[in-house]
Amino acid sequence: MKRGDKAHSLVSASTALFLFLIIFSSTESVATAQNDLSAEYAYIPNEKNNSVSIINTTTNTVISTVPVGNNPVGVTVNRDGTRVYVTNFGDDNALGYTFSIINTGTDEVITKLVDAGKGIKPFGVAITPDETLYISSYVTDNVYAINPITNSISAIHVRSEPLGVAITPNGKWVYVANKNDNTVSVIDTETNNIVDNISVGEAPYGIAVNKNGTKAYVTNMGSHNVSVIDTATNEVTVTVPVVNDPHGIAVTPDEKWVYVANHCPYVGTVSVINTTTNTVTKNISVDQNPCGVAVTHDGKWVYVTTAGSENDPGSVSVINTSTNTVIPSRVIVGTRPSGIGQFIGSVQDSRIETMTILALSPNQSPSGELGTLTVTVSATTQGIEKPSGTVTFIMDGTDHIDKDIISGNATLDISSLSNSSHSIIARYKGNNNFRPSTSPSLTVSVQPPNGKTIPTPTDSLWEKLLGNLGKFLNEIIITVCGGIILALLKKRFFSK
Repeated sequence: MKRGDKAHSLVSASTALFLFLIIFSSTESVATAQNDLSAEYAYIPNEKNNSVSIINTTTNTVISTVPVGNNPVGVTVNRDGTRVYVTNFGDDNALGYTFSIINTGTDEVITKLVDAGKGIKPFGVAITPDETLYISSYVTDNVYAINPITNSISAIHVRSEPLGVAITPNGKWVYVANKNDNTVSVIDTETNNIVDNISVGEAPYGIAVNKNGTKAYVTNMGSHNVSVIDTATNEVTVTVPVVNDPHGIAVTPDEKWVYVANHCPYVGTVSVINTTTNTVTKNISVDQNPCGVAVTHDGKWVYVTTAGSENDPGSVSVINTSTNTVIPSRVIVGTRPSGIGQFIGSVQDSRIETMTILALSPNQSPSGELGTLTVTVSATTQGIEKPSGTVTFIMDGTDHIDKDIISGNATLDISSLSNSSHSIIARYKGNNNFRPSTSPSLTVSVQPPNGKTIPTPTDSLWEKLLGNLGKFLNEIIITVCGGIILALLKKRFFSK
């Protein structure tokens, strides 16, 4: 399509401005480069955006938003922080059947099938030290042991509607919460056989194991409590009442405290359990519908995903464990953040962190035609060197266009886009000095001027009818006039 024929474009200005303000304000708060040897990040799945927001836990800044599969829910990070695994649960119209692998060194994503691609609603996920994944299926009542390198898959039949999955630190035992059976299945990872089914409370959901592997803690949504399992005997030793509908759960590294997200729709809370007395010492108010919980490796901070409500897309609340208070500013991520599992991990990478911002250039033509998309890749600290390398524009999840970064910027001509909405992201691949980052999705909606259809060079039906009528009348006039003239000539010269 030629530029002169291109329709007027409209961009979702409020969304773009909102995202820009978030990124800008977050950038202002960064004081030091995140380039130590164990940078820690929270990987937050956004169910309604089909993406994962990556939060720098030092600055509480969203530094990247990575697209994954449909309705992501469960998350786990491997031991060296090089891979993040995300289950794509799907929805009622399209049952999930995949899990996504995020390469933390490049922000690139690979999506793989579970159970030959059947609709199984994969939910919980955990990983052993040797990187065998265990993924629960809400539909098939199986847990799948998956080697992501060889792609080998073994189905282990557990009880009805398995959800949360946790593995002991030594990698020997897998604990699975079976929601519809009120049990926890125990899997021996050497044989992938079920060795026990432990009765717990009603509708178990989330599960976490302490650092020494001696206790497993299970949230029971239906009975509003937490079951404490002694892993040496696989018996429930105590049941701790919490607030209604507990979901996610996490244990601090010192094993002194357990944090439980109570999925309340109006005033969300996080219960703090003292593991010595097995009592709740405090219920901390957070945003609506808290879901996932994870703790940083030093035990100083607890991250809680809150799914929000119809009028609130959700966010992440951060709790200071020394005071058990929520820091004033919540972290804005995507829509309906969830996050079942240990979604915080350390990245062994000394490169300088970056941030990528995607925006539509303001210098559009007077006729409203689309011009260019501009990408700015910046380091999170002031410095002489600017990021260089390659940025990839991904349009509608399929078209990939690489552009070189020059002085931290790259542009893409989008004047040839068709008349429809287009979802576009920009992924900076990083280099030897700078870490990768991915921009939030920008939606560009291309429409005809004033919402009207642009006339094409082809005549309309009405125009054709008028044209044919004109020709017909013209022929009649010519015929009638010709007859009159001929009669007058005959009368003049041949009437004697």
